[in-house]
Amino acid sequence: MYDALARIEEQLADIELECLRRTYTATRPKLLERAAAIKTIPDFWPIVIDEAPPEIDQRIQPRDVSALSCVIGIDVERFEIEGAEHGEPRSIKLTFTFKLNEWFEDEKIEKKFYWRTSKDGRSGLVSEPVVIHWKERDLTEGLLDMAVKLWEKEQELDRNGHNRDDVKSTDDYKALVEKVEHTPQDAISIFALFGFRGHHISAKESEEAIARNRRMVGGLDHWKELDEEPAPLPDTEIYPHGEEVAVAFSEDLYPGATQYFSTLKPDSLSSDLLTSCSCSKGAGREGFRRRAHRRLGKPREQR
Repeated sequence: MYDALARIEEQLADIELECLRRTYTATRPKLLERAAAIKTIPDFWPIVIDEAPPEIDQRIQPRDVSALSCVIGIDVERFEIEGAEHGEPRSIKLTFTFKLNEWFEDEKIEKKFYWRTSKDGRSGLVSEPVVIHWKERDLTEGLLDMAVKLWEKEQELDRNGHNRDDVKSTDDYKALVEKVEHTPQDAISIFALFGFRGHHISAKESEEAIARNRRMVGGLDHWKELDEEPAPLPDTEIYPHGEEVAVAFSEDLYPGATQYFSTLKPDSLSSDLLTSCSCSKGAGREGFRRRAHRRLGKPREQR
């Protein structure tokens, strides 16, 4: 009796993914036009960030505010989409563009998040740490640099034929575990997002898991597997909230940027634009995208 219900759920999931691909393909040109228009509006993105949804706002530390005030562009690209019918639409690339500032040398900071499925059937975003070239003060207080250093050590061991668990015996691993343990989670800079990794799920493992899950759809065992508790993140994860924050940027703040801006700058916008903004938020495309993510993968357990 479970087979039919499981197959229907799988078909609904496929339809939502197809809609997400088509929506992105159709709206991307207009979002790029919007980006060009935004460039003419002073302080647009700092104002939007100041009105950010709680998933983002509660992660911003007082020391982050000055650097975030230098943001002049935010872009979200669903880089694994191949046309309107193929590719993984839940994988995203976040790009932040900054004006000249006192914090870091980078004009643009990009980070890719890959939607992957593990062999135990769990799905979510995984990533690789990204370097930020700090000028003086590191807003992450060393966490990001340590995460990058450990990642590079893992790649070196992999190239030399070592097991990836061998990294646990290195000083870099032990130092990062200790640093994470002694850093309060509610005091971590939002810039540690660029060090988020999530669970280790390779592209190969994900492809095999997706194929296996499709073969096994239906039956009581399938439903029991999906109800199991997710595994905790690795001890070296510097930003456990990374998936939540990345999804909030890509599915809420970025598509709803004009509406967030209008809540603080209503006098500068036309009544037509305000009406358009109020109609496009909430139950619109961002609401649909959140449903697609919820249906196709449970959130990871946070620290």
